[in-house]
Amino acid sequence: MKLKVEFDRVGIQEPSIVKAILETGIAANIERAVIDGDEGWTLISVADEETERFIAALTRPGVSIRIQKNAVSHNVTECVDCGLCISICQKKVFSFDEDWKLRVEPERCVLCGRCAEFCPQRALSILK
Repeated sequence: MKLKVEFDRVGIQEPSIVKAILETGIAANIERAVIDGDEGWTLISVADEETERFIAALTRPGVSIRIQKNAVSHNVTECVDCGLCISICQKKVFSFDEDWKLRVEPERCVLCGRCAEFCPQRALSILK
């Protein structure tokens, strides 16, 4: 499961993710991190069955956590199935089905936003 972990000025000062990993022994994959000065966020994936325990260990002042679901919104009415998003996305969120219609696997998204930025029909958006 993916967790979006946001840090404020207090939370950014502590190695919260490392502490949670060491405390729980849970393997966590950092998929993306955006840190800018005194704040930022990190997208982490952990095994579904370990999510609750990891969140408990990660919870501390200055850190907010939410489960990240359906990061990519696909407007099928606007989409013309051009496939540009397939060529842009490094995480293979997009593919064609057997009828050459766009298929979206939002659980693979790392919130980079490139697909939404380059979609000529503006049929994609990122829900951060």
